[in-house]
Amino acid sequence: MGNFHKKFFHSAANNNRAGFTLIEMAIVLVIIGIIIGAVMKGRDLIKSAQIKNAYETFFAAHYKAITSYYDKTGRILGDGTVNGGNGNPNGYMDYISLGNGGYRTRIINALSSVGIDICSLVKSNLTSNECGPNGINIGQISLDGEYSRQTAWVGYYYGNLNGRTRNYLRIQNLPTDFAIALDKMIDGVANCASGSFVAAPGVACNNGQWPDASTTAYTHAAWIVEF
Repeated sequence: MGNFHKKFFHSAANNNRAGFTLIEMAIVLVIIGIIIGAVMKGRDLIKSAQIKNAYETFFAAHYKAITSYYDKTGRILGDGTVNGGNGNPNGYMDYISLGNGGYRTRIINALSSVGIDICSLVKSNLTSNECGPNGINIGQISLDGEYSRQTAWVGYYYGNLNGRTRNYLRIQNLPTDFAIALDKMIDGVANCASGSFVAAPGVACNNGQWPDASTTAYTHAAWIVEF
């Protein structure tokens, strides 16, 4: 009888230890799940903050410079030599790529002539000499997309958008996840075919859908400028 009691209690103790082990494993798994969820949420928040910062301090700053110049002069920035572009003004921006240092200097001078300091208005993590030694590069910015790092640049362009010729802020080499997020910020919905923020002329836009960021790491976008 004594042996029976010993075996019974020994077996019960082992079962209890096994039971506690399973419970502990379940608790650990739950904790790991919570940690992973928090990490993913934190990552999403950081990415959203990066996109919002690039929007406010770089892209929207350029848009503001364009509209402010028009408000002060009644003329279009980048349209003709007098406005930092090429040739004679004709109502449209002159394909001014600010990936080019010479064009950056022209735009800086045009804005400076009417009291707009774009070197203070725009913020970038890249530098150039047009805003002084090691100053801000007003035309380019390095962006960490979900699937690639890209050096995006902006330009003052015109083209056929939404069925008619429009002036637009061209954004070249934009990480696709940034393009989708910026479209939602500006238009309230991600649609590359309609609204103020769309795919740049010549860029494929299938039924309003931006490309899949996992297969198309970057794209080119157009932000239509309304005066």
